[in-house]
Amino acid sequence: MKNIACMYLRLSREDGDSSESNSISNQRQIIKSYAKDNDIQLDYEYVDDGFSGSNFERPNFKNMIDELNKGKFNIIIVKDLSRFGRDYIESGKYLQKIFPEKGVRFISVNDNYDSENADMSDTHLILPIRNFINDSYCRDISMKVKSSKEVKRKNGEFIGSFAPFGYKKDDKNKHQLVVDTKVSHIIERIFNMKIDGYSSKAIADYLNSIGTITPSRHKENNGDNFNTGFVVKNAKWDAKMINRIISNKVYIGVLEQGKTTKLNYKSKKEIDVSKEDWIVIQNAHEPIVSKSIFLLANKMLLRDVKQSKDKPYILSGMLYCMDCGSPMIRRKVKSKDGYNIFYICSEYNNHGQCTRHSIKEEYLMNATIHALNDYLSRYNELLEKVSKVDISKLTLKVDFESLNAEKKKYERLRQSLYMDLEEELITTEEFEKFRKNYLLKIKEIDKQIITKQNIVEELKAKINDKGSLVSDIVPNIESNNLSRLSLVSFVDRIEVGEDNAINFVFNNIETVNLLEAIIENEKAIDKKDDRKLISIHRYIGNHLDINEPSVAIGGVC
Repeated sequence: MKNIACMYLRLSREDGDSSESNSISNQRQIIKSYAKDNDIQLDYEYVDDGFSGSNFERPNFKNMIDELNKGKFNIIIVKDLSRFGRDYIESGKYLQKIFPEKGVRFISVNDNYDSENADMSDTHLILPIRNFINDSYCRDISMKVKSSKEVKRKNGEFIGSFAPFGYKKDDKNKHQLVVDTKVSHIIERIFNMKIDGYSSKAIADYLNSIGTITPSRHKENNGDNFNTGFVVKNAKWDAKMINRIISNKVYIGVLEQGKTTKLNYKSKKEIDVSKEDWIVIQNAHEPIVSKSIFLLANKMLLRDVKQSKDKPYILSGMLYCMDCGSPMIRRKVKSKDGYNIFYICSEYNNHGQCTRHSIKEEYLMNATIHALNDYLSRYNELLEKVSKVDISKLTLKVDFESLNAEKKKYERLRQSLYMDLEEELITTEEFEKFRKNYLLKIKEIDKQIITKQNIVEELKAKINDKGSLVSDIVPNIESNNLSRLSLVSFVDRIEVGEDNAINFVFNNIETVNLLEAIIENEKAIDKKDDRKLISIHRYIGNHLDINEPSVAIGGVC
């Protein structure tokens, strides 16, 4: 076979366009000049521009090896060994095993290496050392890039390739997100429709019906590489896209980065990073929706109702059976006067279990309006009284003793099981049953402790910031009209029992109880002591014990 050569050229992103010595054109010029001087026929060229040398998963490198195996050429020329690859193990495999076995001549111009006339020391000593140095360089570059990204994340800089839908990169600072006014209204509509009770599929269908632009299509129109996680066939919205948007904290100004990391500098595979190790920056950019709207939409996301052709009813996703906990479903019953609308237990309707729990919609609506107005009157009255109190001097007294004592009790019981088993007081089956039960109890107590700690921290923040005691969504009270926003803002759920019994579970009952505790404390305070102590357990203890907040029955708080 006549000696026919190919040149292989590579430039990675890490090398940078400004590195003239390693530019593609420079590599090509050096190799052509060498081939001409050494009377080598150069017929083929393979270029991988923008690919790292840390591995050999490069498209044109693979093409080169395929055509080498087909016998199109028998000489490979590179500018230097680092252009061929920086993985010293893989490079060594090609240069010391694969190429010699195939009779391939390998030339590295700047390294003065030509396998045709190289001695043993060049091939088996000098070459591996140089490959190892190249590999070390790659590892060093990877660590520097990783460190640089870490610093940028901690500084609140956005380092993603593409801005999330609804945002764009600032023209003057590519690491800063700014609201994209062309599409931000779509984000707002999605959140508002979710709060109104629409299912995610219903929202997607609506957006498709009015021809709303999708994230991928928007990127394409802007001339961006739109191969992102939002890409779907025919550029249509779907429920998954809606859910991803609603659950993304970027829309309230929070930047969450570092959620994944590469396995190592040689691998492209990414692994998930534990949530506590994410880099989270609050108020990193302008929000599109408020925190209240975000929390409400995500609450309704967990209660995603079945798609309906009609607009969701105002009570959608809010009604539950008091006895079995199943959602209530709406039923229209024909009567001599027209139609009566009832809500009944879904478990009873679907499986015949539980009982009917039937309640008229009209009665339920009137009770809800009354309960909400009564609650808000109480809430606003408390806010007015607290506004006159110097709450900056209040100190929260936290009591974890009862929970810790209960935890220790179950830990002692769990330990005693081993002795009971050894003494054959219990069977192996009983041992496993009790052991699992005690472990479950311990986990539940740990969860209660964490919940209590979180509540305490939230309450401390509210005491330090009096304005945070007031919701940014405060509906008009003493109104006979019930809005969906008012309902989901203040009511967590409505439980329906037999005989028209109604249980209202309010969202911010801890705040209300805190306000009451502040006022009671102010009345009873010792005038000689400026220190004001409030026992946390007094007003959140019961909530934690029964895992439900205080409720209003029949509209009376």
